[in-house]
Amino acid sequence: MKKLFAVILSLLMVLPLFAGCAKDSDNKKGGPTIPVYISGEVTNFDPAYGNLDQTAQKLMSLLYEGLFKYDSNGKVVKAQAKSIKKLDKPSKNYYAIEITLKNTGWSDGIPVQASDYIYAWKRILESDFRGEAASMLFCIKNARKVHDGDATIDDLGITDVSSNVLRIEFEGKTDYNQFYEYLASPMLVPLREFQVGRVPEDWSSNSTIMVSNGPYAIRAYTPGESMLLQANANYHGKVKAFRLSVTFATNKVLDDAAVLKRFENGEIVYDGEIPLKKRAELLKAKKVKVKDTMSVLSCIFNTETELLSDPDVRRALSLAVDREEIADILTFAKPAKGLIASKVFNTSNGKGKATFRKKGETLLDSKAKLSDAKSLLSGKTLGEINLVIRDDEADIAVGEYLKKTWEALGFTVNVTPLGSVEYEGPNEMPLMDDQYLDAYESKSFDVILVDYMMFSTDAFGNLASFATTFAGGAMDMTTGKYELEPHISGYSNPEYDALIEQAYAEKSASKRAELLHKAEKMLLNDMPIMPLVELQNAYLVGKDLKGVKTNYFGMPDFTGATLKNASKYQVGQ
Repeated sequence: MKKLFAVILSLLMVLPLFAGCAKDSDNKKGGPTIPVYISGEVTNFDPAYGNLDQTAQKLMSLLYEGLFKYDSNGKVVKAQAKSIKKLDKPSKNYYAIEITLKNTGWSDGIPVQASDYIYAWKRILESDFRGEAASMLFCIKNARKVHDGDATIDDLGITDVSSNVLRIEFEGKTDYNQFYEYLASPMLVPLREFQVGRVPEDWSSNSTIMVSNGPYAIRAYTPGESMLLQANANYHGKVKAFRLSVTFATNKVLDDAAVLKRFENGEIVYDGEIPLKKRAELLKAKKVKVKDTMSVLSCIFNTETELLSDPDVRRALSLAVDREEIADILTFAKPAKGLIASKVFNTSNGKGKATFRKKGETLLDSKAKLSDAKSLLSGKTLGEINLVIRDDEADIAVGEYLKKTWEALGFTVNVTPLGSVEYEGPNEMPLMDDQYLDAYESKSFDVILVDYMMFSTDAFGNLASFATTFAGGAMDMTTGKYELEPHISGYSNPEYDALIEQAYAEKSASKRAELLHKAEKMLLNDMPIMPLVELQNAYLVGKDLKGVKTNYFGMPDFTGATLKNASKYQVGQ
């Protein structure tokens, strides 16, 4: 079924609507409004799909928070979890924990409850839901059976002991530290069942439905122009920056270059999307701050098409690519050495720990090998490739490069940039259809360019998503076959599946890591996904803005930001 993803398209009146139960932030002296440009316009605020778009993560990381998070070194620390109690009874093969939540609330004033986490995780595990984060929850009792359609969702081993206590039962003895690492994933944050259930397929498109539990809430939104983020008065932590006035660069109003001009003129104090033509200059002048992210810009191949069902064709397309040239096009990127990003750990997380990349092989060539690519294609019938990309400056530049490179091999390449289109929903509700995500979910592509974000600081989730029994693909319940769907690429390899199963069952961290390295090597030999470059987050900070940080995923953190000389920035309060 077609799933539409939307951003808020009308003035958000959540706080006034719930004024009876929420703290009234407007009546507090919260501080100045900080004018910023964080990202391009986002059209999907569903955390379950947060691994596909680095731009979306820049905003979602401000709106949502889970039980745990990563500190600046990648170590897992408590976020909305207050305490953890182990209930293990090894003699009875019973393993469980209880997590007590901190006293924190949604942006409409309703407390965050254990049931909100239960709902969000059950939603991901439902057989008819495409949730690639599902494998991170498989250690929970009956989780795999639920995902495979062999148990009902009510059999899942998670319950709310009380409104603020979550009990989680496990299949057997579990590495709890690894599980907490998964729970720090931005894909496993809570959601409110009542809000999502009112409009199941379009819940994030209704301004009176969407609520957030992180440090900020969306206070107002003008499509294609701006968004106002306001500190969530019900959030458990301290937020210094009271309001963020977010500018959007779109064709409707202005582009990245015009935003940069606003920054240079002192109209905004943070620029998080620097135009391509200015990147090298600003980097050389040391005016820009650059942080590594957990996203690997990649091409996913539709292996179910006749042309791309041949692994040699996919390998040839990869060998023809010069990853150093793509990194130069984007400036803020590094040639990918494998699918797993450099900030993912090998066996355990935290400062000083070995990373997966340093322990593994370099699996991709940074320079093109055209002769090898042509050799693989010798005697084959070359055809047409439809390359789907997001309709933004950076992806268009990469798309043009891929078109030129692959056409030099003899292919015909059509580049299709897709954005969002407005439409009218029920009761004249203004909505926006994200055509790029529609194409992704319906497999309406030969190749699709994706910001492939790491699920966590552990390599298993991203690699497991290509194994059929771990893929999280939506099961088609209408055919009567009840067969598990593979990864969106259509990739299926029993040998790879067996390797992932072995890694899943392995208790030794070092042996498990060895198996995952083998899996990555096998995957990139089969090439259902072609990693290009590791993306970096680059931004400019004005002299009056202090205290802006980035989290371990490389996304901006404004909670400690302060603005000097605030009176000269005339932003509507």
